[in-house]
Amino acid sequence: MAVVTFDPTAFTGVYPRFAGALTDAQLNEAFNVACLLLDNTNSSIVPYDPANGINDRQTILNLLTCHIATIALWGDGQAGPIAGASEGSVSVSFSVPNAADASWFKLTPCGSMYWQSTRKYVVGGRYVAKKYYHPWG
Repeated sequence: MAVVTFDPTAFTGVYPRFAGALTDAQLNEAFNVACLLLDNTNSSIVPYDPANGINDRQTILNLLTCHIATIALWGDGQAGPIAGASEGSVSVSFSVPNAADASWFKLTPCGSMYWQSTRKYVVGGRYVAKKYYHPWG
């Protein structure tokens, strides 16, 4: 298997909302952060073999990069999505997602797709150590 290399031009072709909104350096950094969250080495459980048409890791890393880039566009000091707002005397509150579950990923559409795409790699199956197994005895 190979290692995914990031191409900002191809990325903004798939996600045009980032063209002009973030620089190539910012998109590269978002990809680097994505690689901290999803292993981009030859030993990754997510396959990537472009010679044989297997691009799962590239697609999933692009979804995660999109998620991180979307959060980067939220604005200065915004820790999460807006939970409440008022107008008189101006008040805005933000909700901070729980980092231990899917709530951080579900802040954006790309994050939700990333979360769903990785389920097949992290959810385990069942192991039965009996020669003849029947679920009802």
